[in-house]
Amino acid sequence: MRRTVDVWLDRRSLAQLRPPPASIVDGRTAECIVRACCLRAAGVSRLAVSLPVDEATANRFARTCRHEAMWDRRALPLVLVVGAAGLVPAVIGTAVQDLSLLLLSSLIEACLAVGTLVARSVISRRRSRHHPVLAGRGYVLVRDVDWETARSWADLNPVGTIVLRPR
Repeated sequence: MRRTVDVWLDRRSLAQLRPPPASIVDGRTAECIVRACCLRAAGVSRLAVSLPVDEATANRFARTCRHEAMWDRRALPLVLVVGAAGLVPAVIGTAVQDLSLLLLSSLIEACLAVGTLVARSVISRRRSRHHPVLAGRGYVLVRDVDWETARSWADLNPVGTIVLRPR
């Protein structure tokens, strides 16, 4: 069984970090070095980190960054507009005391909530488990990195910029 470790990168030193020579996924020779966006609780951050990965993981990184950016720029504003527009029948229904308009508004809001949850779930499930994520206290977390690759990565960079934590 392959040993993996979580790698915590000091976010102040991301630009100066030297990537390891092997793939973070399986320790084999890296097919490419990708600059991947760092995810945060509410979408994509402006930070990015260079990671050596295989072609399939590189494509997943790019797709995730694209989908998260599209969610932030297009889908989220649309959800807010539809949510606000869905409240209009409720306001009118309250003013004229029409229960059917209140029910219509509730149906619109419930459908919007379910649709939003499903869309976010699909986007989240398509991520690579290795995608960098902003973590608390000024760190970026890269999960499930091959142990030997993580060790060589830590050796290539200044002490304290990379912290290894076994899974």
